[in-house]
Amino acid sequence: MNNIFNLKRFGLVFRKDLMENMKRYTLLFLTMLGVMSIIMILMSWQYFRSYLGFYDYMYHSKRLLINLSFMFLAGGLLFASTFMAPMNSKLKRLSYLSNPSSNFEKYLVRWIVVTIGYIVAFFVAMWLADALRVAVISVRYPNAEMQFLDLSKLYYPTEDYNSSAYMLPKFVFTLMVCMYFLFQSLFLLGATIFEKASFIKTFVAISILIFAYIVVCRWAILIFYKEGFNEFGNMLSSFLGEKNETKDQIFIKFAHIIPAIAAIVNWILAFFRLRESEITKRL
Repeated sequence: MNNIFNLKRFGLVFRKDLMENMKRYTLLFLTMLGVMSIIMILMSWQYFRSYLGFYDYMYHSKRLLINLSFMFLAGGLLFASTFMAPMNSKLKRLSYLSNPSSNFEKYLVRWIVVTIGYIVAFFVAMWLADALRVAVISVRYPNAEMQFLDLSKLYYPTEDYNSSAYMLPKFVFTLMVCMYFLFQSLFLLGATIFEKASFIKTFVAISILIFAYIVVCRWAILIFYKEGFNEFGNMLSSFLGEKNETKDQIFIKFAHIIPAIAAIVNWILAFFRLRESEITKRL
């Protein structure tokens, strides 16, 4: 018998999670849809009150995408902090621990819900909110040429392309995606460490670590380099050598790979923390 992963058993665990938490997931989805709808409608309403032309509308679409990006980040981190929700009460913990499925199956179900499930739910809510925005503004301003959001405007089509209609260069956008999964994994890991007020405690812990890292790096540079940051910058320039396309590509790859690997490590640590929590809660 496979005690690690069984597809049929995994499907049953996933179904059980959806059935037990469907009301909460629906409420979270409707909240997310409502917040996005209100913000997008208010922004478009304000824009069409002082409508200036096509290029101005391109800038307005860009602003909408920027706001949605921040909402995506905030929602993802908040939802990741609910990773241990099935064990946040005595009754839920008893039901969760009595489940005969494996630790890996339980973890994988929760990981899919707070990671992939959130992404799918967000984009469905965004599409519905955008459709509602178009409908409301079209009724209020019937002569306005309303357009749905174009997600292809999230990044420039080529590395050297620049336009006010696009939000970010392609490599910056992909780097931000990697950084999102890094921070999402940190909040997911924090949920396995802090039982109560997980989001706040994880946020404080990450903030302290980042601040400490910056302070340590700053003083290390000031101590080991007489001219401080100028000498350190010259050292980096001499180490990297002449700027060329190959080295730029290597730097970009490492900038993407490091957060991605760190996210995977955090997810693995979260699995072991979940397994450890299951053992300790039984005692």
